[in-house]
Order: sequence, then C-alpha cells, then structure tokens
Amino acid sequence: MECSPKVSNHRDAGRPYRSKRHPPCDQCRRKKLRCEADGRKSCQRCQARSSPCSFNPIHSSPQPGIPSPKDQEAQYGHNGMTSPAGVDAYTTPHTPAGPGSAINFDSSLINDPAGEFLISLQPEFHLPERPTPQAIQTLDGLKGVSSQLIGASGESDPWLLRHCKFDANGLLLFHQVHFRNAGGVPRDEKIPVHFLVTTDELYEPAKETTKYPNVISRRDEVNSLVSLECGRRLVLFAPLQGYILPIDKMLWLIHTTGKGAQLIHCRFMKFVFPTLPIISRSRLGLTYSCNIPDAEMLQNMPVHLLAAIYASAQPFTKFDEHLSILNAYNKPPTDRLWRIVFEIIMEEIHTPHLAVMQAGLLYLHKQHQDNQSAVADSPFMWSLVGMLVGLATSLGLQLECRPMGLPAWERRLRRRLWWSLYAEDKWRSLLMGRPPYIRHDEWDVTELDDDDFCLDAPVSSPNNHIRETACALQFQSFARLSCLVDEVQHSLFSLRAAQRLSSNFPESLQTARGLLAKLKEWYSHLPLGLRHHDKPFPPSNQSNCLHFAYILLEVFIFRGLLRPMVRSAAPPRLFEEPQDSLETMVDDYIAEILSADEIDPVPAIDNNTGNAVLKAAENCAATMLRSVLRMPCDVSAFWFSWCRIGFATVSSFMMLLVVQAPSKEHAVRARGLVDMWRQALVRNSCPMMDLALVRLNGPHWMGLTRNFFLPGHVREALEYDQ
Repeated sequence: MECSPKVSNHRDAGRPYRSKRHPPCDQCRRKKLRCEADGRKSCQRCQARSSPCSFNPIHSSPQPGIPSPKDQEAQYGHNGMTSPAGVDAYTTPHTPAGPGSAINFDSSLINDPAGEFLISLQPEFHLPERPTPQAIQTLDGLKGVSSQLIGASGESDPWLLRHCKFDANGLLLFHQVHFRNAGGVPRDEKIPVHFLVTTDELYEPAKETTKYPNVISRRDEVNSLVSLECGRRLVLFAPLQGYILPIDKMLWLIHTTGKGAQLIHCRFMKFVFPTLPIISRSRLGLTYSCNIPDAEMLQNMPVHLLAAIYASAQPFTKFDEHLSILNAYNKPPTDRLWRIVFEIIMEEIHTPHLAVMQAGLLYLHKQHQDNQSAVADSPFMWSLVGMLVGLATSLGLQLECRPMGLPAWERRLRRRLWWSLYAEDKWRSLLMGRPPYIRHDEWDVTELDDDDFCLDAPVSSPNNHIRETACALQFQSFARLSCLVDEVQHSLFSLRAAQRLSSNFPESLQTARGLLAKLKEWYSHLPLGLRHHDKPFPPSNQSNCLHFAYILLEVFIFRGLLRPMVRSAAPPRLFEEPQDSLETMVDDYIAEILSADEIDPVPAIDNNTGNAVLKAAENCAATMLRSVLRMPCDVSAFWFSWCRIGFATVSSFMMLLVVQAPSKEHAVRARGLVDMWRQALVRNSCPMMDLALVRLNGPHWMGLTRNFFLPGHVREALEYDQ
C-alpha cells in the first residue's frame, strides 16, 4: 500500500516551511508548519500565541537566559577556544539555545487542535544539516568541571547523542551537566565518543565522604615541605651536553668513560621519565633551551601531582650537589608527601582529571621504607590498580584519541598514560596471580611511536632528536613487551589455561614454544643501544629494568613448562576434628612407616624430552643469575616497584628446579644455581631484592628436607659437598 501525501487545507498565501522564496518565520520553521503572514508582516500563529516572531522586529528580542551570538563570542572567543569567562559559564545556570544548544521540547505541539503539525509533515527524505565545525580544545584543562566517558551501553546512548547539535566547542549545554563531543569520531569501525561534563559542585557531597580532614592548605603544606627552589631542582630536565652519540651507544656508552657520571643530573625528568613517561613536559613549559620549570608552573600544577613528583624524585637527590647537602642531616619528607598524594586522590577521584591518574601511577611505584621491602604487597596494591583502571576507562583513555579534537599535548599524554597503566595491569596480574582488569576487546589505542614523545617546541638540533628517540624507543619496547606479558598470562596462567595445561605437557610445550618464539622476535627488534648481550650492566642504565623484565618473562614461560613434568601427589586426608579412633591410629601408623621413595614425585614425560626442557630452564636461570651478578651493587636507577616481586619469583623458580630435579645431576646443578643466586642477592644489598632473599632463606632456615617432600637423589645432592 502506497502512502500518499496528505493535502493541506491552508490558503495559497501560506509560506511552506522549507520555501526559499518565501521563508517562514523561525517559530513555524522549527515546528515545520506553514507560515500565515498578514499585512503587518507578522505571523498569525505567533500573534495568536503572543510569542515573538522573526517577521516583526518588535518581538524579535532574545528570550531571557538564551545567549546571543555576541555572548557566545565573548564566551568562546573568535577562534572557538574557551576564554576564562567562558569557563566560568560552565557553572552558570542558563537555558541553552542556538545551533549548538540542546533541543527543547515545545509543549505547544500538544495543544495543536487542528493537527497542523502532523498535516504539514512532508513525505520526502531530506538530508540532515551539516554539523557546526568544532574547534580543538582541551578536555582535561577545563576549570570547575570534570569529564567522564559515556560508554557504548551507557544510560545516555552515544548513537542518540551523535544526532545532537553541538556548538563550536563540541558542547551541548544544560544546567550544570553538559555533553561534550570528542570530535573526529565516529569513523569507520569507531563508535561515537562523547563525554559527560559535570560541574564539580554537584559532587561535593560525595567528595566529603572520602575527604581527609586537613587544617592548613595542602599546597602550603607541600611548599613548607619542599620549597619551590628545591622543587625546581627535583623536576629538573637536564639533557646531556657536549656529546652527540649514535643511538646504539646513547644509553650506556657514556657511562664507561670517566666523564659520564659528571654529565648525568638525575632528577625526575631525567631519571623517572624515561621509564615512566606520564608527565607532559610541554605543560611544564620544558624545552631543550629551558630545562628547569618555572616556579609559576609548579604553583599551578595540581597539588597531588606535584607532591607525587617530589616524592618520586627524592631517592635521587644524592646526585644533586644542592639537594644532597639539604638532605644530609634531615630526613626528607617523602612519607608525608606520599600521604598527601593518597589523601587527595581519594578526594579527587569523584571529579577526576588526568593529574589524578598521573599521581596514582606514581604512587604505585613509591619505594618501600625500612623493613617493608621484605614484606609482600598487601591486597591494597592490586585493588589500587583496579581503581586506576576504572578511572582510566571513565576518562576514556582506552579509546584511540588521535582523531579527537584535543590539543596535541593532551593526545600524547593520554596515549602514554594508557600504555603505562596497561603495563601495570599486565605485569602485576602475572606477578601476583590475579585476573587482569583490562580485557583485550575493550580498548583500541594503537602502538606508541616517536610522535608520542615529542615536545611542542621544535627540536632544533640533531642531539635533541637523538635524546627524544632514545626515550621513545625504550618505552615503546617496554609497551610491546607488556603485550607479550598479556599473552603469557592468558595462555599459561589464566584459570582455565592453568587447569587445562597443568597435566598436559604436549600442549604446554606447544604453547611455550610459540611464546618463546615471540619473545625472541621482540628481542631481535630491540634497538642495539638497549641490548646487553654479554656485556656488563652499565651503572644507572635505564635499560637494566627492561632487560630484567625480558628475562623474567622467559622465567615465567619455563615455569609453566615445569608444571606438567611431574605428577602431583594425592591430596591429604581431610577431617573435621582430631579423633582417637582405631581408624585414625592405623592411618597415622601407615604414614610413619612409608618410605620417602614411595612419595617421590613421579615423572610425567620421557627422559629425553624432560632433559631438554630442564636444560633450557637451567640456562634461563643461569642467564638471570649472570645478569644480576653483573648489575652494579648500588642499583641507583628508577625501577618499577613490581620488580621486587619479580626477584622473589626468580627465587621460587630456582627452588622449583631443585625440588623437581629428576636426577642427582640436575639436582646438583640446581643447588649450585640457588647458592649463587643467594650470593648475588646478598652482594647487591638492595631493598628491591629483600623479598627475594626472604623467600629463598625461609625454606633453608628450617631445612629443605623438613619443608619439602624430596626424592632421595635430591636429598643426596643437597648433602653433596661441592
């Protein structure tokens, strides 16, 4: 059945609502009605409703609360960027209007007795209006508001919002709650991206629930703990001067010369940033000609981020002649700074900005104090990772932001923050045996490249380009290695994979071969300057941590291979409470007369395959041992805090080689590795290795034979005098 257009009963003098020669008034055009004009150049419908009409200049004044074009220009500026006055407008109640405003529902449509609205509908299809061009504008730097991503299944449908009319800044303004179009999306295979922009005052009651009471201003407290002059030196960005080196020599060759140590000034930007590049140098005003941040820049930085930078840089003050003197007789206020960071994070998590994520990532890597370095992380650390992952997804960091209408510095920072958090989630998931928070099908950020590490200021010399490339290559390599960590965790140590492979050696071997091949391929693409080969570890080399992570991942792969090589013993008998029954007495007597050989681990594979795998695992352990032995005794570089768990994992791996040794020969070799590993840990005397030493010495303190069921040949190897 064909639908024919309805015939209108209006006079010919009516103006069609899409007529170009006789355009209707604004009200009729918005309602899609024929416009009835009279001799006084006024619309009859507008006269009947006593509403302003665009045909009558007397009634065309703007409605109260609706900004005029001049008001919008004052609010956003000629170039579309938000001025300070425009920022204040976000928190000012007003009624939206204009091409970028909300679409208001007109109640007069309900009271249309003649049904003129329905009659005037046209059957033909009309193309939608072209959207207003959108200016590039920061999302994180808006004052007085916070933003959170509207997800694909959120209560505000992104596929509905894509039809809205946003203004030149991508905003759809409501009272204290606005929508922000990300700009540049959707594209092919990309979902529409919008953010909910909310004034901070709406979340003040929520912030009070997690706020810590404070008597004085936190900024004043931070300034009293660390003066601005000291703070500038802590943040100091000191590039190398006087040396133009090829990239393959850049990271470690200068350390072999007598002048190398004199050229390195270890502050936050020089020491922490290459390993954890989560600070925007452009926002700090840093360039190669200006390598110390201005005091005003530090004063304008969020307090929690400033305190986190100060606390992270405190361990390296010994490399500064001024700061080392100040801290020689007074303990630096590191603990108090970290406490300030945590308190503000718990408060600002309700109205987050990127600074909360930056401070949270730095907090994850704060150094352990006193004897806490020998204690395993509490569940709080893994919970904090989950909170930061939740924060990141609320901020939309999991989405590729290069097409978005954001400033270049903000896009670069968002991408580096995502990859930093991704690495945290994957490494800590593997090291702590927890399911990862980040799912592989819920993010689409592309791999990092050199553009993600550049400054807004032009790179004026080849030497500057070399330094930028060195910093970029190191973190890019680490990010790619973190993707392999995710594969290892998913393929070998996830719940279902571990259940399936723990007794299936052939499938475990096939899985491990594929992972080892990918790990070898990763190393083959590593820049020459980041490789160590058989050379000693250079002092204070940032790539030491990267190289340790690479060998540690290999340890995990072989650890997964050792699982199915020996069958598990039968589980112990369970009982609810002790009993003196005859049955219990018989069971106890049988347990006493059983010889140790009857409970030896039973090999699950043939000798040839087992020997090959064990030899490769022992070689992996020897490689780790050789690397740590060549590491400088004073590990004075910035290391990820989870490396502490990594060293303890190596201790566990070497103990496993001893306990599961299928022959006396293998047991003797494994015992030698354990003894030398203990010496390496003691020799370095680094707090980062304290947990590994405790995990190794704990079983030996009471004796391995007392703590483990050991085969006879293993007990002989332990008693064997080398």
